[in-house]
Amino acid sequence: MKRLAHPDADVRARSLGLPRGRPVIALFSSGEPLTTELGAEVLPLLRRVVAGRDAVFITAGADVGVVHLLGVALEAVEGKLPSFVAVAPSGRVVTGEDKPADGEQALNPHHDAAVLVPGKNWGDETPALFRTVDAVTGKRGRVTALLIGGDAIARAQVTAHLSGDRPLVVVAGTGGLADEIARGTLSEDDDLAVLVRSGRVSAVHLDEGPERVVAALDQTLGTKPTPKLTVWPRLRYRAPEPVPIIDPGFVVEYPLLADAIHEANRVVAPAFHEVDETAHRERNHARLFIVLAIAAGAATISFGALQAWLATQAWPGVLVAVSGALAAALVALSRRYEATEDDLSAAHRAEALRTLYFDHLAAPLPVSDAEREARIQDLVNAVARHRHEPVTTS
Repeated sequence: MKRLAHPDADVRARSLGLPRGRPVIALFSSGEPLTTELGAEVLPLLRRVVAGRDAVFITAGADVGVVHLLGVALEAVEGKLPSFVAVAPSGRVVTGEDKPADGEQALNPHHDAAVLVPGKNWGDETPALFRTVDAVTGKRGRVTALLIGGDAIARAQVTAHLSGDRPLVVVAGTGGLADEIARGTLSEDDDLAVLVRSGRVSAVHLDEGPERVVAALDQTLGTKPTPKLTVWPRLRYRAPEPVPIIDPGFVVEYPLLADAIHEANRVVAPAFHEVDETAHRERNHARLFIVLAIAAGAATISFGALQAWLATQAWPGVLVAVSGALAAALVALSRRYEATEDDLSAAHRAEALRTLYFDHLAAPLPVSDAEREARIQDLVNAVARHRHEPVTTS
């Protein structure tokens, strides 16, 4: 634990027991407890976010709300865990076994280090929080922020974060500031509205699942580079991580489409990723059998030349017959994956679902909740139809 002598004191990563240059995720949220329903949805998200991640999380430290759930999530996660640093005003948190007085809160015990800033009000720690971020990341480190809910303190922290041209991932559907940003309801004369519109902000709705939030974090941190194009097919095909149909930052740039994007991501996107993976798997199988058939054909030609050279030997002819039969069998197998109506069905279904996704975004905004519910039901029916009805290629 490090107690700063004054609010502007330097913070060094070594004094916190951390090496420099590690990626940092700053967690911004509200200092109020979450409802049971919201907490039940946020907890799986936090478990997935922290699992196996080599990063440093910097939080407000108080054992309440999202930070409390973060501690609960850590208890259920096995294997490698990230490091956690709390930055809080010394007059608002207590450490160890001391009992909090009125206006105080206990420090979450799952933090590896804590920076206590002289101050009696929440918000006094904000400058020190960003000095801590800079100390851990160093000159070449990567940093992003995760906003879940958020109050006035989080608003000031997000403003300072975006002012430094740092990326932000907003979890919509968690209330507070997160929903204001995702819905585009920030006041036009608010500096935060300008920073959100001009900054690198991604919004993912809580209903879209933890994987979407993790993908957005990985994208902003640059921890998962774009996979290289493969020349040769794979013997064991492994599906890559699903890529969002549209960039999560699109929600922030076009807030009027936020609800439609959320609906399409919740209803259409899972089905699209499923059939798109099937299409890629079929394509990989087709390429694999074609390559093997070409190799077997080349072997047949080589053995034929060997038979002509060794005219008095019988075994080259056996090799020619075996390799020729193998080539014929591989060609027959590869035809199972050729461009027939059945074999292209997955690709056609994927394109149909992609078209359905953008058609939903292009539709006029609903004028009532009843119309919105009717459109969602129509969307569900259309997804089911595209997934299960026969596909025609004519």
